[in-house]
Amino acid sequence: MAFISETVIYIVILGLLVGGIILISKKNYSGLKVMLLGINITLFGGIIAVDPNSNLGGIEYLIAFLGLICSIMGISKND
Repeated sequence: MAFISETVIYIVILGLLVGGIILISKKNYSGLKVMLLGINITLFGGIIAVDPNSNLGGIEYLIAFLGLICSIMGISKND
């Protein structure tokens, strides 16, 4: 039962991250801010991945990958 509640919480967090990346791609933020956000998301996913008490079935690696995509989006912005 606890596994289901943890999974729901992490799926909601993942949805917020994906929604934020979509919002960033539509608005005109500077590339530096987008890159810094991507680095923070990558660090967040990496910390979760290194934690020995977390067993999320690979969601932490997906969060780190979304941070990498967000950083690449920041690099490709022209400002």
